[in-house]
Amino acid sequence: MRAILHELALPTFHRFARRWRYAVLAEDLPTDGAGADPPAQQAKWAKIGLLREALATFPLALWLDADILLTRDDEDPASHLHPDHFQALAMEQVPCEHRVNPNTGVWLLRSCPAAFAFLDAVRAAGPQPGPWADQGAVLAALGWDRGDERYYWARPGRGNRFLAGTSWLPPGWNQPYLGRRTDADAFNSSARSYADRPAVSRPHALHFMGMSPAARYRHMAAVAKSLPVLGVAPGGASPTPGGDGMSPSAPPTALESH
Repeated sequence: MRAILHELALPTFHRFARRWRYAVLAEDLPTDGAGADPPAQQAKWAKIGLLREALATFPLALWLDADILLTRDDEDPASHLHPDHFQALAMEQVPCEHRVNPNTGVWLLRSCPAAFAFLDAVRAAGPQPGPWADQGAVLAALGWDRGDERYYWARPGRGNRFLAGTSWLPPGWNQPYLGRRTDADAFNSSARSYADRPAVSRPHALHFMGMSPAARYRHMAAVAKSLPVLGVAPGGASPTPGGDGMSPSAPPTALESH
């Protein structure tokens, strides 16, 4: 994911950060993998600790997975965070798998006791088996009905106070990439499962989820060529060793990714 992050995703993050005064914190993790192999699961789980670190410094933290392109910069997702809520996520709907669930590829958190308590609950749930080490734990902490072992039939469950404190981002803030893919390109879900997913015509965040590393780079590079020319990283952005994320700088906020 390092080449994807630095060559394709980060330029779009920096453009967005300049517009909305976020500090970009890009983390090159010591382990990297593919699919659900152990290094990939470790990288996914690192998101929880990195978000906690960002929230200790910034009033808001916006996590972006490294396989996301920000295709527009005319809106700050923080505008969709209810003043009484501690986080905002977008919903993923997969009719082929009869599931609907929050997707943590784009994850906005406010620095407050509720956010730290939620991250504690996610950590207590622990890395989950299957493809979603971190996201499965987030669903558990929200009181979500996770369906079967493949997350088929996942749907809202009984919920809890954490779910009540969650705002919902518009679907364009975590739009699955629906370009042509084959089963050889896919991981976790079949290529067919992307055919009937809801689509936003002009998304803010395009998520190249569920793809092999080679296919992901190929498709992201093709889309990135169509985006506006991107400038160099802003002087105010602060890259750190190790995923990706952002936080605005005035007021300070972080945008993170790995």
